Amino acid sequence: MRLQNRVGSIVAVVCLASTVAAVAGPKYKGLARGESLITVDQLKQLLDANDPKLIVLAVVEPASYKTGHIPTSINVWRPDYEHKVGQPYPFEGMLLDREGFQGFARELGIDNDSKLVVYDEKYDATSVWWAFHLYGKTDVRVLDGGYPAWKAVLPGTDTSPARARGRKTGNFVATQRRSGWLASMDDVRGAQARKGVRVWDAREPEEWSGAEKKGSARRAGRIPWAAFQSWKVYRVEIDGKLTGFKSAPEIRQVIKTFKMDPRDEHIFYCQSGVRSSTAVFALWLMGWDPDRLYNYEGSWLEWSYHDSNPVVTGQ
Repeated sequence: MRLQNRVGSIVAVVCLASTVAAVAGPKYKGLARGESLITVDQLKQLLDANDPKLIVLAVVEPASYKTGHIPTSINVWRPDYEHKVGQPYPFEGMLLDREGFQGFARELGIDNDSKLVVYDEKYDATSVWWAFHLYGKTDVRVLDGGYPAWKAVLPGTDTSPARARGRKTGNFVATQRRSGWLASMDDVRGAQARKGVRVWDAREPEEWSGAEKKGSARRAGRIPWAAFQSWKVYRVEIDGKLTGFKSAPEIRQVIKTFKMDPRDEHIFYCQSGVRSSTAVFALWLMGWDPDRLYNYEGSWLEWSYHDSNPVVTGQ
């Protein structure tokens, strides 16, 4: 496929701590690319060592960041790395172009050789990980279990004022957007007629059925030729709370359940391309070819905006 080159309880706490306290590495949780995850213990060691190359990004809403965050982390949120509505897209969620993203990264003090760690409270970290990969910085690690894991292992939080952006301007040079990794609306439109291309809806069941219309989407429903696969299937759930990423055997079971073939091309979408990055990241961890993994950046916001795009509802 030729893609467009554009744009709880005590038990829960104990289980969560054991999930993320192990040492992450090339075979962490049996994952082929387990080095893309970092544990709480590993991050704490880097922070204690005052590694000058380490930059930690808290991908959380500013109000939440103020109530507590990992020490020295810098708060970034979606408006920081997305186009403003109307410039040039009439909906939110679209990633900055190469020059804009490079400026965003440099303002944070990020260099080409910075050790970058991203964390969240829900699911945003993988979208920032995906964005950096898109623009050529592949040595980015996601904190397994996010901020809830940090709090479970290391009680007490940092509530100091937001750290100033980079102490210096970074020298990160963004590359042209890599082939693969990103799907356009035209790619999704053409997927129904192409053998070996699968489209996955990573939202919640209510969004998939059309029972719920979220945010500024113009219509409710789903892309007719998409299959449902919640973003949550790749995460460990304890007492109703999502924690870190599943192990390789557990993700293999997900792949088997959904009859996913690594030789096919897989396009994932959600509301605005954030939750869908969870699947891309999980399959990357499993060692899948990144040229066959695509995040539909515009996702449902873009698809529902254009009346010419077909939409279906119901289970």
